Amino acid sequence: MNNFINLFKAIADETRVNILILLSKKNMCAKGIAKHLEISEAAVSQHIKILKESQLIIGYKIGYYIIYDLNEERINDAIKFLNLITDSDNISLSLNSKDKNYKVGSLMCLSNCKNKKCSKTELVKEELTMKVCFPVKSNEGVNSAPYNHFGTAPLFIICDTETNEVKALNNGDLGHEHGKCQPIKALSGEIVDAVIVGGIGRGAITKLNSMGIKVFKAIEGNVNENLEAYKKGELTEFPTNHTCSHDGCGH
Repeated sequence: MNNFINLFKAIADETRVNILILLSKKNMCAKGIAKHLEISEAAVSQHIKILKESQLIIGYKIGYYIIYDLNEERINDAIKFLNLITDSDNISLSLNSKDKNYKVGSLMCLSNCKNKKCSKTELVKEELTMKVCFPVKSNEGVNSAPYNHFGTAPLFIICDTETNEVKALNNGDLGHEHGKCQPIKALSGEIVDAVIVGGIGRGAITKLNSMGIKVFKAIEGNVNENLEAYKKGELTEFPTNHTCSHDGCGH
């Protein structure tokens, strides 16, 4: 396993990736690599050292020069490794008999893990979402009514769909300039996976989506009723081009 960790560390650099791409087209010496990439030979030597240590390239001497080439066997092993860890039907991380054969289903961390469903081979579904945010006018817990506008909601109710924990927090951006809501500031840095609200502006939707947070249109009823509808997939997600109709602002 450590061999592959070192391999991926080696290619976590743009210059070293460019060297590999270059060598895939033509074998060459350090001087030739430096000329093509327009960097110093000293810099190339440092990158070559790391690539050789990870066995991604090999070198052989021709006259006074050392010519470098890709180690295709090592690269093919890396490709096999990636295929293994991305194949939901083959969770083994072993590539040869020397490696310990780790099976996700037998990992020690699963013995007391509340997320045992992660060991299943089925694809992860949206119901695994952990925290759902509801903008509200007053804190009545799950009996609160979703507010009709994200940015001007005085409070947020955060519901954890797995632990059933419910907590409230103040809108940290309540006095923002009209149409310039900052969702991160409003949520005071709280990490959420989805927002369910009566109305919201395009800018806030864009910013929330950019953080991986989906925004859904609330239905009639309280937080608990909306939460149940969300779990069943009955809520409509706001499109990115949605404009707010709150007070006719249209932002």
